[in-house]
Amino acid sequence: MTDADRALGLLLEGFKLSRMLGLVAESGIPDLIPLEGKVPATALTSAGTQPDALLRICRALAAFGVFTVSPDGMIGHSAMSRLLRTDVENSQAVAARFWCGAGNWAAWGALDAGLHAGESPHQVAWGMSRFDYLRAHPDEAAVYDSRMATASGDRQAAIVAAGDFGRAGTVVDVGGGNGALLRAILAACPAARGIVFDRAHVVSTIKPEALLDGRIRAEVGDFFVGVPKGGDLYLLSWILHDWRDDDCLRILRSCRAAMAPNTRLMIAERVLEPDPTRGNPLDYLGDIQMMVLGGRERTVAEFAALLAATGFSTPKVTPTGSIVSLLDSRAI
Repeated sequence: MTDADRALGLLLEGFKLSRMLGLVAESGIPDLIPLEGKVPATALTSAGTQPDALLRICRALAAFGVFTVSPDGMIGHSAMSRLLRTDVENSQAVAARFWCGAGNWAAWGALDAGLHAGESPHQVAWGMSRFDYLRAHPDEAAVYDSRMATASGDRQAAIVAAGDFGRAGTVVDVGGGNGALLRAILAACPAARGIVFDRAHVVSTIKPEALLDGRIRAEVGDFFVGVPKGGDLYLLSWILHDWRDDDCLRILRSCRAAMAPNTRLMIAERVLEPDPTRGNPLDYLGDIQMMVLGGRERTVAEFAALLAATGFSTPKVTPTGSIVSLLDSRAI
């Protein structure tokens, strides 16, 4: 067997590893194993597991460096399995649960709908969009929200560090969710104020104290219909990748209609390198994840085309310390 045979074989069977990782994270197994020392599988039954099955799964994962399993069946942590605990820095526990959640797992099973019919695999698998599905499955929605908060490292801090926010009097965060990014921006710009704009069920979860004593105003609406007027800077953070091009054009036109000429638009998104030999492999996996959910990641040229079609200037691109870059444009 050649190295290429082995490498391709591991890729083909990689779904088995993903499923096992998601299952042990969902069951809370990593938190039950002490950081130091080893325990038998029978000591982990509080997670509702069968000892023999758990031992076999941990042994299979240990063959790939996740957990350690001694010949006598004692289970301990490895450097990677420690990252599946919920109480460690840079924990991947939520990521493991997110990728293998029922909604995402079944949608990937319908990937052929995207390849052959240009349809959203999630829509085919569940008969509804990703966001409708999450509204109907609050437990998975909670995992999704946690994943979005940590998916790109400290995205808020990275955006604040890389972006030019000092001259903005009013920042409008379009589709701003719980307002976490807007609060980070305002913390760095004491003279600025902000509007967090999102659907009613999202905005309703923002606690009064999160509005920074009136510096933030929460507004309810639909960015396909219109967005608040009067901002100096409009922000779209991890919004456009959720949507196909025609929907992105609608969102951008809504923003442009609210903006005076020369008002700034800042897009925070993952930017694809057109040459996959030069890009981060995870970026391209992220693009297919968005295909599964009905959206897409984009290159600079693809972002520029959307902006040109909706009345915005060619974007200036600034990398951040996270996986997203900032695309800074102006209303023409």
